[in-house]
Amino acid sequence: MFTKRLYRSYQFNFKLIKSITDWTVLLYLIVPSTIIGFFLYRDIAQSFQVLELQPIPLLLLLFGLSFFLVKPSLRLYIYDADMLFFKQQGKKIHQIKLWGYSYSFLLYNCVLVILLLLASPFILFPFWEVLFALNIISVLHICIQYRYQNWFTKWPLLLIVHALIIFMLILPLWGFFILLVVVHLRLLNMVLSNRYWTIETRWEYEAFYSWMKRIYQFSLEMRYYMPAKTKPPLILLAKKKALSTHRIDNLVYKTILRKLSYLKSPIQLIAISIGLLFVLPLWAKVVVLIFSSIGLNVALSSIVNEIRQAPFFQLMSVHENEWFQAKKRIKYRFFTPIVVVMMLLFFII
Repeated sequence: MFTKRLYRSYQFNFKLIKSITDWTVLLYLIVPSTIIGFFLYRDIAQSFQVLELQPIPLLLLLFGLSFFLVKPSLRLYIYDADMLFFKQQGKKIHQIKLWGYSYSFLLYNCVLVILLLLASPFILFPFWEVLFALNIISVLHICIQYRYQNWFTKWPLLLIVHALIIFMLILPLWGFFILLVVVHLRLLNMVLSNRYWTIETRWEYEAFYSWMKRIYQFSLEMRYYMPAKTKPPLILLAKKKALSTHRIDNLVYKTILRKLSYLKSPIQLIAISIGLLFVLPLWAKVVVLIFSSIGLNVALSSIVNEIRQAPFFQLMSVHENEWFQAKKRIKYRFFTPIVVVMMLLFFII
């Protein structure tokens, strides 16, 4: 039962990502980012002098990072309908909870170990003590989330727990191990008591649809499923009579100015590319410049094609050649100055 639910969760996320991505995203974003990230990390790690912080600054740094590295909730792969069958299938529900509990912390520790190993070339810290401490904080964090829902009660307790465990790094490793076993037994008792079923199912639904929420923020395709919001134009140029002598160009420019969200993806790509030009070595700058130019060209084409599907363009009689010429002029008007500026930055920086 647990494996079926786990498989369904991964299948849902895979189909969701597959439905809104294509080969251009994989080619222009993931592949160059992975290659550049690997070589950049290797070069920085080899030339970086390892930081040896004093105990107090190190503990303060770990205290701040603990809020980002902690596991805030628990996914047990149970749903509201399971409560109906709890009396008949109580043993099976407990098994699902135990498997979900084990899998959640196993996945969390895999990610945590990778992050700590990536940080190890830059700063000296007691690896196993920090790993055990973050696990203890995560368990206690979830216990507090179970018991207290009001922020004015929950957050003071979380601050105390984080500070107490981090500043206990002076304990020997076996002390952390015993403490970790004790807090896990306490949390397991709370999980198997079934007194917090509503909280557990809410966490499950939030985790199940977490990727969908992230994609809503970055995917234009998924935004079509959200309620449409109409806003008056914020740019005065959108009210001008003519922005171009060509009718298609003029309508496209006004559509973009009336709905500035079209420009979000190109602006994000330009900002990221310019930021990378300041920090990357020369060979990586060339790669960024090439892929950002290709990506910007694809983004502008996508915007024009999306605008073409607007209702008022469906009512107009527009020949394919007219659209092709309009797309060339629009891309030239937007693309050329941006590429020139990025080339100048490439040679100046």
